[in-house]
Amino acid sequence: MEVKNQPKLTFHGVDIINVNFNAISPRIENLEIKINCTPKVFIPTDHKNFFKIIMEIELNDEKHFELGLRAVGTFELEKEIDSELRKIFINSNAPAIMFPYVRSFISTMTANMGNVVGTLIIPTQFFSGELEVITE
Repeated sequence: MEVKNQPKLTFHGVDIINVNFNAISPRIENLEIKINCTPKVFIPTDHKNFFKIIMEIELNDEKHFELGLRAVGTFELEKEIDSELRKIFINSNAPAIMFPYVRSFISTMTANMGNVVGTLIIPTQFFSGELEVITE
């Protein structure tokens, strides 16, 4: 049996570049939170082994709050790899690696806001399908 080494994917971290929060009314009871998570990918033309995942998350409860967040995760592949494996790294692995950092940021931020919304712990997200490619 032949064992092949998996190409190395390096995660260089996540930057939270924009956060918008608006409290409509104080939290009274359980919230009915709607979540929308839209990751996109940016691949620089001059560095094919680097790519960035831009993740936009919207959370809201129509009666109590709105929260919007944009985060950018930076990734690097150690070498050129075939396009099918590259698609898996970009469309599934990278967003799954990045999401817990964004999730933690949201929990910490809302925990420090007092009783406005309480600590928001958003559920794990599963990513599938092809991400939209951003060219600029």
